[in-house]
Amino acid sequence: MPAYIDYTYYTDDFHGAEVDEQEFKRMTRRASDVIDQVTGYKIVHIGLDNLSEFIVEQVKKATAAQVEHYVIAGGVEFVGSSGVTSAQAGNFQYQTGGGQDGSGDGRVSPDTIDYLRYTGLLYSGIGTMRNVY
Repeated sequence: MPAYIDYTYYTDDFHGAEVDEQEFKRMTRRASDVIDQVTGYKIVHIGLDNLSEFIVEQVKKATAAQVEHYVIAGGVEFVGSSGVTSAQAGNFQYQTGGGQDGSGDGRVSPDTIDYLRYTGLLYSGIGTMRNVY
């Protein structure tokens, strides 16, 4: 499957954090895979061309947010790899959680989930209507 965004969209429309174009290609492929995973591959089954303009734009923004998440973390290899779930120093305590959508483990950007939230693509229950997207 092709990536959901290209370098021009990421730099000119989304205005994401600076990244080399070659590294972007790798990151955007991974980001598109993450979008497919958290949406239960609905986009693959339905087809991006069959979704509304609003949903397509949200998928693009979500993909760009995921790429930016990789850039800020220092690369795909560093996202969600710390293994640290909690730390405490005196009265200060920090804890990460693991949400069902993968957003709590640091692997998926919270912005990615937020962009997809109102598209219906995150719904994983039993559908009552077919092709409502």
